[in-house]
Amino acid sequence: MSTGTLFIRDSRTNVDYEVPITRNAIRATDLQRIQAPSLNSDRADQVAHGLRVYDPGLQNTAVTQSAIGFSDHEHGLLLYRGYTLDQLWGCDFEEMFHLLLWGTYPTATQCEELRQRLAQYMQEVPSIVRQTIFNLPKATSPLPLILAGLSAYLACIPDVIPATTNATIYQTDIKRADQIILQTVAAYAVIFGAVRSHRLGIPWRCPSLQQTYYENLFTMAGLIDPSINRPDPTRILCFRRFGNLNAEHGMALTVYSALVTASSLTDPVSCLISAVAAAHGPLHFGATESAQRALHNIGEPKNVPAFLEEIKSGKRKLFGYGHRTYKGVDPRVRPIQSILKDLSHVHQPLLKVAEAIEEAASKDEYFSTRGVYPNADFYGNFVFTGM
Repeated sequence: MSTGTLFIRDSRTNVDYEVPITRNAIRATDLQRIQAPSLNSDRADQVAHGLRVYDPGLQNTAVTQSAIGFSDHEHGLLLYRGYTLDQLWGCDFEEMFHLLLWGTYPTATQCEELRQRLAQYMQEVPSIVRQTIFNLPKATSPLPLILAGLSAYLACIPDVIPATTNATIYQTDIKRADQIILQTVAAYAVIFGAVRSHRLGIPWRCPSLQQTYYENLFTMAGLIDPSINRPDPTRILCFRRFGNLNAEHGMALTVYSALVTASSLTDPVSCLISAVAAAHGPLHFGATESAQRALHNIGEPKNVPAFLEEIKSGKRKLFGYGHRTYKGVDPRVRPIQSILKDLSHVHQPLLKVAEAIEEAASKDEYFSTRGVYPNADFYGNFVFTGM
């Protein structure tokens, strides 16, 4: 742990300050002691309560302490509660969820109990939630359908809203808080399934008490292998690995959005609504759709050189390339490519275009000198389309 003291001299006043360093960070509030000259006519100096930190986009600001995950950018290492991605690569949703939420890897008994509770909560989601989704246009984007489903679910469980029931429910009743978190996660699977069923116009299938979280999610979404009348095991495996890969990634925009909403002491459903809405922008998870659209426009690998020239001249933008955190290859990219190998039997011509872009860009000084490489969004969408 990096601790010490930061010595500061303000050239405006020639006053010296000592600011404590803890965990390689200083508190922004400690800078309030650094005051501008009292005779300064600059209004910004006068209205501020001492020196402020200006950091647009939170490029170098820590907003919370967390023991959940750690990303070693230099070595491309992702840790979840101290476990490496390799150690968790094959675990089920219930195991990963237990680890992230409660901080311990579950026993077989704990895992089974969690599986049963999630399945039970799926069955308890009111039918009006699905009906709300089914009443909306099929051709719309999944985003408003998901948000409508979450809002309908929240409307059905008003007792979880602190402002109208118990203002400190999530601080004083941890058992109840855990229950509502599980109900939220279960409801999201139902909503996900309902959205896909509705958009494709396929019959709704109810969740089963005998299935895992992902098996139920696939069943409700209509991702069924007709030869066995169950979800395809290979696709479940691929989706599970992709889910584990994305289960934790530090202070991502969605996480920050959820935490900002949670800071008002509101309910988990509202926090999830904030996260889903934030995720859809083209600079976050919406980059997968934007990248796919760009690949569609390129069409074939032979058109890649001309496309890259347009990128370099500033005429086009390549979504899914570059990352504000990683200056090398995003450590999630190679695991995603290994998932795609298991889906290699699925014909995906645009994947060839994406691979051609990476190959050409890796040999181009424009991209290498800027540390611009593909991120998880660039290849992530192929996991979904491959299913």
